[in-house]
Amino acid sequence: NMASDGESLESWLNKATNPSNRQEDWGYIMGFCDQVNKELEGPQISVKLLVHKIQSPQELEAVQALTVLEACMKNCGRRFHNEVGKFRFLNELIKVISPKVSPWRPSTTVSNYLMRCLLTSAQ
Repeated sequence: NMASDGESLESWLNKATNPSNRQEDWGYIMGFCDQVNKELEGPQISVKLLVHKIQSPQELEAVQALTVLEACMKNCGRRFHNEVGKFRFLNELIKVISPKVSPWRPSTTVSNYLMRCLLTSAQ
């Protein structure tokens, strides 16, 4: 782990998306964004981690992961955007929305949010 402050991308994300969070924890969300920017493989690793969280059957975890994704879109620059723009990532998001593929029905909140993300990243 190359993180200078000892926090890995995974541990930042786990704290930022903890289902027991009462509200969005912007300290951890921005910590995650900073870590993405610091690490050489940050964008690739973070996108994989985010997909996993967005597909969580725990709605609160999924919704918070979407907030983190949105924060990364705003704060992590072109390398992150390129990673998100890849077909594989969009495919994973579509899986979450698709009732045929998804083992659980995402709430309307999650579905609407994902549709918005997909439209934003398509522009």
